[in-house]
Amino acid sequence: MVTRLAALALVALLCTGATADDKKDDKTTKVTGTAIIPKDVASFEGRVLELRLYTIEKNVADKKADLIELVEIKDFTHFEGKETKKAFTIGAKGELKPDHRYYVTAFVLKKDARTHIGQADHVDFPLNKVLTDGNPRDVVIRFKDIGKK
Repeated sequence: MVTRLAALALVALLCTGATADDKKDDKTTKVTGTAIIPKDVASFEGRVLELRLYTIEKNVADKKADLIELVEIKDFTHFEGKETKKAFTIGAKGELKPDHRYYVTAFVLKKDARTHIGQADHVDFPLNKVLTDGNPRDVVIRFKDIGKK
């Protein structure tokens, strides 16, 4: 019975043209995701959604993180009472290094001042870890006012 189920699973994979896990074979630092401003956050307009992908060597404590890519989405607007969602991709041109850690920072800016901070659903504050050490390549980041707990 188990062999029959395994054979059916293999046939299903072959029919879809997918491998066991295409994303695990991706050697880039590409991270995809969705930035979400919850409906209870106060309205704002004309802001910048800023996403940064950083890397740091796992076994080096005295070196600052290196910026892989900065993405700025300008004229970013949110209306209270309606959830705002924005898909993003960052880091597609970088080369994944297994001896490094990766994280994304996410902020909403008003004239270069941070007004909102984004936290990924899959991690605890403070870092939105991605890509290595079992962290995902596809993330959901929810934002809150910086002044609110």
